[in-house]
Amino acid sequence: MTQPARTDPTVRVSLSRPLPARLEAELGKRVHFISPDVRTFAFVRGDEGVEALELTLVPHPADTVEELTDKINRVVEREVRVQRAWQPKVLWTSARGSERWPDPLPDMVRAGLVHVPGPGTVTFGDLMIRLVDYLDRQVRAIAMAMPHSTEYRYPTLLPMEVLERQNYFESFPHFVMFVSRLHNDADVYETFLRRYRDAGRRITPEIFSLVRDDRYCLPPTMCYHTFHQVSGSSVDQRVVTSRGKSFRFESRYESGLDRLWDFTIRETVFLGPEAYVVGARRQFLEAAFALVDRLGLAARCEVANDHFFGDASKDSVLSQRVMELKYEIVADVAEGRSIAVGSFNLHGSHFGEAFDISQGAGPSHTGCVGFGLERLASAFVTQHGVDPSGWPEAVRAGVSE
Repeated sequence: MTQPARTDPTVRVSLSRPLPARLEAELGKRVHFISPDVRTFAFVRGDEGVEALELTLVPHPADTVEELTDKINRVVEREVRVQRAWQPKVLWTSARGSERWPDPLPDMVRAGLVHVPGPGTVTFGDLMIRLVDYLDRQVRAIAMAMPHSTEYRYPTLLPMEVLERQNYFESFPHFVMFVSRLHNDADVYETFLRRYRDAGRRITPEIFSLVRDDRYCLPPTMCYHTFHQVSGSSVDQRVVTSRGKSFRFESRYESGLDRLWDFTIRETVFLGPEAYVVGARRQFLEAAFALVDRLGLAARCEVANDHFFGDASKDSVLSQRVMELKYEIVADVAEGRSIAVGSFNLHGSHFGEAFDISQGAGPSHTGCVGFGLERLASAFVTQHGVDPSGWPEAVRAGVSE
């Protein structure tokens, strides 16, 4: 007997007052973080802007419509409506023009370039490993060519106190992932095994009552390792580069390799006087523009901002954009989308003060550059194809080394 097709529940959530169309994108960034019950959403527009959201929910949602309405309107009023409208400011455009490419992921899977074991994770095969390593070597070379540069390889685990020192949890609680383990106690192990077996050899929520917090988390990016390393010291002019795994929880992973839970960053940190840090970012930025053109990528550099949460959102977004503290190199990918493959940031003396890093008579200024290597490789394959014979000659030679 044929089973009826599953129909996910759909509800309409009205906003307390219309949201101007210019703020649609800001709301769109946040919807999936508001409730895990939301599978998809669409804007319901009226003459004065967005009047409601049409939500498709998971089966058996935990939140009622009233609870969803309350949550969405709180976020709209607290985080979205307070944002100023900004016209995108483009600082640079690559030599290659934009096109519309199909999603390469199905071909990449068929060719064995990648395997997707679960949401937000990806396994790279030999060719993609070599491509990522080649791209990393190009970005690393920019960092290591700068005076006073050095490279470190950091552990994955990051002490929680590092993020506490600079109030990361207040700005980005939605990204954080904590590390835990079972209490080292014989009774705990026996209880765990009993519950595990009773649950059909599955990990169930009540088992986590046996877990201990050792005050470690997974790093959201690599620069926090560097700030922790040099905390309490005095620096003159210094460049530190590293490559490592970083982790940020995203509410949905529906765009192939565009957005991952577990990803690799090549990050470079600048420390020293303000003028030095500003100049170092500019030097790296110009070298990155040249790299993008050598790779034959359609991309641009824009003024950007981080995705802050809650009370931190309004003032932080405003200052980042007005002061141009954050630039992003945004590359075109499949089906008209674009993704940030590189980020170029100035922090002022924020981290110098938080980590007691000094220069001269005051706190050190800092800045950083981060390239998401999986994203960069994904954009490259999207635009150049899965067959290396169609890749630029320098890249073909580089991946063969």
